[in-house]
Amino acid sequence: MLPFAEAVERLHLPAHFSEHTFVRYDEANLKVRYYEKSGVIEGDIDLDALCYRDNVAGIFAKQDLTVTGTIFNWEIDTTAAFLAVGRDLKCKNLIAGCADIRVRGDLTADGVIVATYNHGYMEISGDVIAKYLIIDDHTTIVGRNVKAAGWKEAANAIVELPDSDWPSEIRPEFRDEFFDKEGGMRCGNGNVELVQALLAGRDILRARD
Repeated sequence: MLPFAEAVERLHLPAHFSEHTFVRYDEANLKVRYYEKSGVIEGDIDLDALCYRDNVAGIFAKQDLTVTGTIFNWEIDTTAAFLAVGRDLKCKNLIAGCADIRVRGDLTADGVIVATYNHGYMEISGDVIAKYLIIDDHTTIVGRNVKAAGWKEAANAIVELPDSDWPSEIRPEFRDEFFDKEGGMRCGNGNVELVQALLAGRDILRARD
């Protein structure tokens, strides 16, 4: 762990992030989890809990980072730990909300990648490989190819995905479970129940041609 101010200067973090990322981190006791080369994290990462419970401003892996579980960032409108990877990131799933996530190489997920709401930012310089990539009103930039099914509903996304939305993509037999008669989401937390269904392996999405 490095003290946040030292990490910003020593690791040249502004070269990886824009200035606005660091305006939100003003507590002197915050730390940065730093991997000088490649890193492996066993199990899940909760970017929300890292920030608010563990006083971790972010994770920076200079080379590759492998997470054997899921990277969670459910919070969409607050502050979460940032994530910077100098080469490739591999994980089981990635749920992105308000966090700032930058990957200089490829992002590979075994399952789903879902990015939600416009307070977050995710930039993948290489390819994205996953079962599904879903962009829901989120600033997501993919520099090369998307090798995943999915869609985008975001004017501020730069990614090769078809334009669509959750109601259009859910299989008819599941629509009453997740949407009311007007097409609004039943879940008070937006798409959370839909994403949780995907994480549980439920086959709720329609097949694409």
